Amino acid sequence: MVADSSRESSTREVLIGAAMSRLWDTDECDLRILDICQETNLSTSVIYGHFRSRQGLIDAALLQMFEIVTAEMVNDLSAVAAGPHPTGSFVDTLYEMLTDPSQKAAVTRQRQAFFRISSTSLSRESIRPGFLVLYGRFMAQMDEIYVRLVADGLLDAELSGHQWALFFEGQMLSRAFHDLSSDWDEQEDWNRAARRMLSAAKSEIVD
Repeated sequence: MVADSSRESSTREVLIGAAMSRLWDTDECDLRILDICQETNLSTSVIYGHFRSRQGLIDAALLQMFEIVTAEMVNDLSAVAAGPHPTGSFVDTLYEMLTDPSQKAAVTRQRQAFFRISSTSLSRESIRPGFLVLYGRFMAQMDEIYVRLVADGLLDAELSGHQWALFFEGQMLSRAFHDLSSDWDEQEDWNRAARRMLSAAKSEIVD
């Protein structure tokens, strides 16, 4: 029984992995079950046995992608929060990481995947419950980091860790839009606007 359960889990992971490898760079409408069958050497009946439908496989793959992306985002923020901060500012260190040319592709991929899957959850009820569980876990982890940053004096204590998390994550989502347009790709403009808003938040807190 244990061996059968392990084999079932392994098969499911293989199928999700094959779907994810396509969904990172292509639209879900281009995902074909026959392509998944050819890549994994598994039949359509096995796929439908695990996921009931093509949409079920896509939903499972998107949720796995969201879990991967949010884990990366938490790890990236944790690394920045851990310091050191040569400039004496957590905010400057954070933006330096976000604008590092060597990290640009990875950060853009994170933001766009995050936004894409979040948007899908708004219009597709089948993925929403799983998405909300993962999103809740993600924000709880981000809250913990921002609470520590406030406690360490790296962010203004007049805002709570949760409020800072909402502020920064809102900025990340806005960048997902801007990265799609050549008219909105000036990173320095975004940085200056973000720093100005932070400065205003510290001097003119609005309840």
